[in-house]
Amino acid sequence: MNGILTKKSLSLAIADEIATLAIQACTTNGFKPISVCVMDPSGYEIVTKRMDGCPPTAYAKISHAKATTCVSTNSSSRAYGTKYLKGKDGGEVGPSTFVRVINQINIMNGDMAAFQGGILLQEAATGDVVGAVGVSGAAGDEDEYCALEGVKQCSLADVLMTVPETHSCKTLKNHVSSL
Repeated sequence: MNGILTKKSLSLAIADEIATLAIQACTTNGFKPISVCVMDPSGYEIVTKRMDGCPPTAYAKISHAKATTCVSTNSSSRAYGTKYLKGKDGGEVGPSTFVRVINQINIMNGDMAAFQGGILLQEAATGDVVGAVGVSGAAGDEDEYCALEGVKQCSLADVLMTVPETHSCKTLKNHVSSL
């Protein structure tokens, strides 16, 4: 071991392709306009795209927060929310757990989101985190679907895996891939 670490990341070209394909999935299904943020594994934005008609401030920030949540927790934003906002029995959590998640989000200067729409990207062969995608503007399950679809349709789909692996969207009109 030489003491030098290397970190894998998506290229600008692949990040741009994923964002474009996520927007295409949104358009194809007639969802409300979205903002897409593709981030590297260190939490830095590679590319953000906002569809015409998507409010310019809130959804870009929320998509960024969803992606940040993924690289910060090595999970999806949905899983982060489930961990802190649902009890083991699926019911409400107690005040101490709720305060914990609010404090965590506060420590991150509000740049985390405890709801669906953020997915983690890993290299399939190694499990190494290579980035995250956050989508916001449509319904939460639709956001997550668009993020997943952007990855599943990209030219590196065969070497990437996502967390979560599948979507929960029930409002699809034109499903493309085999999610």
